Amino acid sequence: STKITISGHSGYDVYGKDIVCAAISTLSESTYRYLKATGNRVRSKAKDGYFEIDLKSITKVGKQIISEFVIMINELIEDYGKYIEMEIKKWKN
Repeated sequence: STKITISGHSGYDVYGKDIVCAAISTLSESTYRYLKATGNRVRSKAKDGYFEIDLKSITKVGKQIISEFVIMINELIEDYGKYIEMEIKKWKN
């Protein structure tokens, strides 16, 4: 399976005003919903400061969705790199 794990808090601003956290949360949850809507076998786990997407199987479209997610996170890193860290442990096409 393929997993995307988002954890921690950005520290950009206080809770409720942190636009970096809001952007990452929105991208993560949207990615999960798009993956699910396009026929991928996917589950999620969420709690305060943690979100996980677990793909049991992935379609060609699902791979494109994940690629776009990574691109969007990298764009956020360009502007807010001090508050975001991304690590790709395993990536298979």
